[in-house]
Amino acid sequence: MLTRGSKLQTATFEELDSSDSASFEELYRIYEATFPLADEREPADAFGAILALNRDRRVQFTYGPYREVVSAIHAWEGGPVIGGHVFGITTSSAHLAFGVPASVQAIYTFLHEDCRGALPIGAVADYSRKVASRVFGAGASAQLRPPPILFEVNNPLRMTKDEIALDTQHSGVDPFRRYMFWLRSGFAPLSFPYVQPRLRIDAEPVRYLDLFCSNHGPQGIPAALLLNHLYAFISISVLKDRDAREDPDFIAMKGWLADRESVGFVDKHGPDMVEIAERAVTARAHAKRSEVRNVEHD
Repeated sequence: MLTRGSKLQTATFEELDSSDSASFEELYRIYEATFPLADEREPADAFGAILALNRDRRVQFTYGPYREVVSAIHAWEGGPVIGGHVFGITTSSAHLAFGVPASVQAIYTFLHEDCRGALPIGAVADYSRKVASRVFGAGASAQLRPPPILFEVNNPLRMTKDEIALDTQHSGVDPFRRYMFWLRSGFAPLSFPYVQPRLRIDAEPVRYLDLFCSNHGPQGIPAALLLNHLYAFISISVLKDRDAREDPDFIAMKGWLADRESVGFVDKHGPDMVEIAERAVTARAHAKRSEVRNVEHD
């Protein structure tokens, strides 16, 4: 039986090649409960569409190379589905010049509410890097460093009170605390004006996201690497076979990157980081008080 704070060292990843399997159905139910904000969530058929784009020669040679991986997480081999991990991988000459075979865009990682906090982050990162190196590292120098991992994190300073409340209710974690969790886990936000373009025609761009990156050093990552990474990810995964260079939000990011050689990390001592840390402490104290009240009422 899982208890609070216990870790699932037996968890396994099952890579899915279609959205028709029983594993996908359970994965999607957990995903839907975890991402309640409609502008952040894909419909079920979008996963099948993106898996098909992995095999589309025209799309891959136009916007790629890019591969998106949809993995169900099992409690143990052959065990129940407890969550999912969806990520994209890509490469370019800028990647190789930086000494990495590829980069990873972690898109969705989610667990059933009974298992939240039970999967070591290192297991997810290791699996992602292993797949990325296998797909795009063939024939590369053994001296290449591990692929950097990038992902979006809600910046609660740019969210409304209602968005924060809904996020906390469905994810089980206040976004201030979650932001600090990723900082403690060895990742940091890039000093970059990131916007996720609209996932669907009826959705809005998401403007309260920070783009986090695994911390390879204080210098950050090359702007050319990030541009190539985002172009493949947005054209294929976000816009579903539409050129990102036609999207106004990507155009703005492309222009920003064109003026720089590298993208560093946000100053961890800056006013926004200090405020997030302080409000995370307040949120943690509030959560503890709520737990005490719940126990008293049981």
